[in-house]
Amino acid sequence: MNSKANITILTTILFTFSIYSINAQSLNKNALLKKWNLDTYKIGVKKYPPSKKERNDYILFKKDMTFVSISEGKKESGAWMLNTNGNYIMMTDDKKETVKAYIVTLTSKKLVLYFDIEEIREIEAHYSSNL
Repeated sequence: MNSKANITILTTILFTFSIYSINAQSLNKNALLKKWNLDTYKIGVKKYPPSKKERNDYILFKKDMTFVSISEGKKESGAWMLNTNGNYIMMTDDKKETVKAYIVTLTSKKLVLYFDIEEIREIEAHYSSNL
C-alpha cells in the first residue's frame, strides 16, 4: 500500500472512533427517565414481535434511580445506575439479582438494549416511548 492509502485508512478509523466517542459522551441519564415499552426483538437483521406474554412489557426508569418493569407479565422493581463510559445500565432488583444492559441506541423515542445474559446476548431488545 502506498502512504496515501494508509493515511486515508487511518483517517477513516480515527473519524469512526471520534463519532463513537462523541456518542458515548452524549449519553444522558435524563433521556432514560421515562417508560419504555417493549416494541420488537432483533436478531441479526431480522426483527421479531414480542411473544403474547411479553406484549405489555416495559421498563420505567425513575429520577430517584429506581425502576419498575413488567417482564413476561411479572412485575419487578429495584435500583439502576448508568455507566456512561461503558454505555450500559446496571439494574439490581429487590432480590439483589443484577443485570447489565448495554445501550446500543438512545433517542427521545427509541431505546435499544442488549443484555449481558448468555442465552440472549445476540438479541437486541427495542423499546419505544411516546413521551
